[in-house]
Amino acid sequence: MNRVLLVDDEPLVHVLFADLAEEMGFEFYGVETLEEGLAAARTVCFDIVFLDVLLPDGNGLEGVAGMRGCPGGPEVVVITGFGDPAGARDALQAGGWKYLQKPLGFEMTRQAILEVLRYRAQAGPLPDISTMHREGIRGESRELNRSLRLVAEAAPRSVNVLLTGETGTGKELFARAVHDNSGRRTGPFVVLDCAALTPNLIASHLFGHVRGAFTGADRAREGVIAQADGGTLFLDEVGELPLEIQAAFLRTLETGRFRSVGGKGESVSDFRLVAATNRDLDGLVEQGVFRADLLFRLRTVGIRLPALRDRGGDIALLCDFFNEQICAGFGIPVKRFANDFSEAVRQYRWPGNVRELLHALELAISASGRAPEVSYRHLPLHIRTAIAVDGVATGTPLSAAPWSQSQAESSPAGISAKDGLEELLSRDIFPTLKEYRETLDRVYVERLLAESRGVMTRAAAMAGVSRGYLYELVKKAKK
Repeated sequence: MNRVLLVDDEPLVHVLFADLAEEMGFEFYGVETLEEGLAAARTVCFDIVFLDVLLPDGNGLEGVAGMRGCPGGPEVVVITGFGDPAGARDALQAGGWKYLQKPLGFEMTRQAILEVLRYRAQAGPLPDISTMHREGIRGESRELNRSLRLVAEAAPRSVNVLLTGETGTGKELFARAVHDNSGRRTGPFVVLDCAALTPNLIASHLFGHVRGAFTGADRAREGVIAQADGGTLFLDEVGELPLEIQAAFLRTLETGRFRSVGGKGESVSDFRLVAATNRDLDGLVEQGVFRADLLFRLRTVGIRLPALRDRGGDIALLCDFFNEQICAGFGIPVKRFANDFSEAVRQYRWPGNVRELLHALELAISASGRAPEVSYRHLPLHIRTAIAVDGVATGTPLSAAPWSQSQAESSPAGISAKDGLEELLSRDIFPTLKEYRETLDRVYVERLLAESRGVMTRAAAMAGVSRGYLYELVKKAKK
């Protein structure tokens, strides 16, 4: 029997779904909060989740990806009382099935349920991602597995794929996974980074050129479209593709034919396109700098890659994976991670995602020298500073770091991070930005001296400043 979950705090909507369940014969579960909905979806395999946007405990759009990653991979229909084009786009990009506006009618909702059930019956079981080729992609989180399932669905179909997400989320690895799990796996995998070339050079690299096509073209050059014949072309940062080239590239996607720069005749290439971007292509279309018809062609299948901070326990798995790789490259035994290091990488937000994590681990392992263990203080300064500042702002300093209330009471500032911030913000008059920054400086100095055990030379090295500058900071902190 099919199962349908409703996450909505309006009693009349629950009555509507109960009536539909009685008529259509599906098993109905109804909850009122996002937390209850996620908990239910993690324990019961649902076919469809109807998810309201305005819930008592948060925005339903933030739960779309989580619902899709639950057992059974349910389709998510987002419902709301307020029509919002941006919200509809966000819902679909997060993996939602469709976006319905309230009030929900009986027939309208019935049709939506029938559409989803018909699709799932034809689609068959979810692809098995445990056997797919995923070189370099490590992790077991629901968010990552959802993206991998989309790769497994799209790869055999030879359709165009658009990968979106923040910088450093591993778009090239996912593009390679699309290629490696397709019928073109024995063909070439060709990469072109549109952001790394000037507009004048992109056409030459994309289509190729003949000898004498422009100044400096002393010999003919084969473009990546020709090189990808029989295989896959990966266009990274496709949002940087100049407007004047987009029309010619769109024609190539539609016909498979292209003309080299300066050439007279056309050539043919049978390639599969995977494109990637960290930019909002819909926004670029609205600005008139990206063609809507090209975006339509690129996004036959859209796969959004999750940010590292949303992948839960994957951070620890990636640390272990990179640790082995880095130490092997350095020719040294594999290092251990101290508790304070593990806690730090868990707390940090990783705005640069997996790429930033890799670079941070390279620096930390290098900084640890001959020590068998990598600790918190081996992390790059900007990461330690960000963790300290976040700890001040949230009142939750790094729990595993060598820091205690007794140290706070004996520190130059004489206050704990949490107490200092709470005292500042509890005043009748809201603090100025200067006062807030001075408080952050005091807490940073306090934490720095605790970490360095009061050894000024060591503290200055950890902070990346001169001892003279550090003395000035300490002097200000005591005021």
